[in-house]
Amino acid sequence: MSSCVRSLSLSLLLAACANVPPPRPVPPQEGRAARPEWYPEVPWTAEGSDGHVFLEGKVVFDTGKAAIRPAAERVLNDLLAYLNANPEVTRLRVEGHTDPRAGEDLNQKLSEKRALAVADWLVDHGIANDRILAVAFGEIQPLWPNTNAAAMQENRRAEFHVAEVSGNRFQGEDPSKGGLVIYVKSKEERDAENRKAPPPSTKMPAVKAELDVIKATEAKKARDLLDDPEPPAATPVVLPGAKEGDTGGKGAAPKK
Repeated sequence: MSSCVRSLSLSLLLAACANVPPPRPVPPQEGRAARPEWYPEVPWTAEGSDGHVFLEGKVVFDTGKAAIRPAAERVLNDLLAYLNANPEVTRLRVEGHTDPRAGEDLNQKLSEKRALAVADWLVDHGIANDRILAVAFGEIQPLWPNTNAAAMQENRRAEFHVAEVSGNRFQGEDPSKGGLVIYVKSKEERDAENRKAPPPSTKMPAVKAELDVIKATEAKKARDLLDDPEPPAATPVVLPGAKEGDTGGKGAAPKK
């Protein structure tokens, strides 16, 4: 009996499933941001709508330095290719960041140098200087809590964000995102400055030999004269044949 019931139930279930209409597709979310053609090859999500340019790899720096490390060359070449392939990105924000292991003022200056180091690299490789917006944030935007060396290494970085598309602000937002904007010079401007400023010389200037002992003696005589301006008394001159006390000077008694 139980087997018959199970068979009947299964038959009814199969028949019911055969009469169920196919499921309807889920409608797209209203107002969902479409992925623009110029966006890098990453999934377009609401979290990515800030225009962050995602590249494979990072541009990080040594502690207290702004020199671009050799490992960053590949990342920068990818960024260069991205800008050349997407001319509609008319302004790219290059951000400089630091960890907190120095004073706030020093970190701000260091982040400026890091942003400019990347900006100058792009300019040297053919990107127009007015297409780059160099912005410094100092230590105020860490990626990770600065609790260990690895986290601080990640926080010493440069980031890239779309700031302007086809001459318009990206999503109408402030292109600088509140950071300090640094002027990016053209290659011609920097070359002209380098021509004006002579390279520092390491040659020591020639030293003229001085007779220090004689100079010191002359200086002492001058001080002595200032202390005692009266000239010393003249030593009497005794003429040959003159008596003792007779100087032979004017008014001397004639000989007898």
